[in-house]
Amino acid sequence: MATVVSVENVKDVRALLKTLDARVVPQRQRLFADVLSVSLRLGPILAATLASSLGLRQRLRHELAVRRLEVVTLDTGPDVTPPDGSWRTWWMHTLDLARVLVDLLPEDSAHGSISTTLPRSAVAALTGDEADGETDAAADEVRREQREREWQVATRLMADLSGGLTEIAWHTGRLVRVAVEAAPNTLVTGSQDVVRLLERADPARIGACLSAEQLAHAAESPAQALTRLRRARLSVVKLRLGHHADGTDLAAVARSMLAAVLGGVHAGCDHLEVDGTEELDAARDELSAVGLDGAADRPMPGVGRAG
Repeated sequence: MATVVSVENVKDVRALLKTLDARVVPQRQRLFADVLSVSLRLGPILAATLASSLGLRQRLRHELAVRRLEVVTLDTGPDVTPPDGSWRTWWMHTLDLARVLVDLLPEDSAHGSISTTLPRSAVAALTGDEADGETDAAADEVRREQREREWQVATRLMADLSGGLTEIAWHTGRLVRVAVEAAPNTLVTGSQDVVRLLERADPARIGACLSAEQLAHAAESPAQALTRLRRARLSVVKLRLGHHADGTDLAAVARSMLAAVLGGVHAGCDHLEVDGTEELDAARDELSAVGLDGAADRPMPGVGRAG
């Protein structure tokens, strides 16, 4: 299980290491963890810098090992809208993260993952009233055409991203998979959108990231989402867990999600992720509540090291 470390605004390796020393290493010591798995949320500037320098990647990997930290998964963050609004910029950032991750993986791991949300949509989806013709029909048609063009760009770039991930695997012998997470105000707001987005992508390279919050926002049950994904031959690459003690409904959704994805004959995902070390114990409690004690600390079926 990896804990997210948000360093989107960090611009160089020295500043990143200072952040880890101040915020993460003391937490590893407090938890008496021999090694703590972290999911770095890297911004585009540092990701591009690391992707362009093998020496910097090797230095970072060494410094992580010295601090007894390991990285098997990365995170683009909840809002990856590029400053210039370019989908291409988002695509380049995601591939940069893949290039970085293959050189940060521990020696005994040949598999990593990256979770991402899409850039915010420039065109809002039509509401039910608007679709029923209660607004200007011509304006609605323009919005439909613009949104359709956005979908065309997005599905094409996901196919291109599959190709880029395949090339990285061919050169390095290490597999990195991308997990797409649904989010409000993007093209992808639920599992049905994930299926549409990935219709031209390689399912061996790209799948879904599920969280209780996202499922609740989309008004989907974990079973519904998982059924849609499996019918489309898509997998769950990452599960995002949170502390839901103050939200009984979310806690129930989280436990249902864990049981659906990690239980049964076809159980498995690549990695589990929590937002901060303070949520590790709560996440383990949720796993225990559905009879999956220790699942956070053992490899997921079929993918090797789970982090």
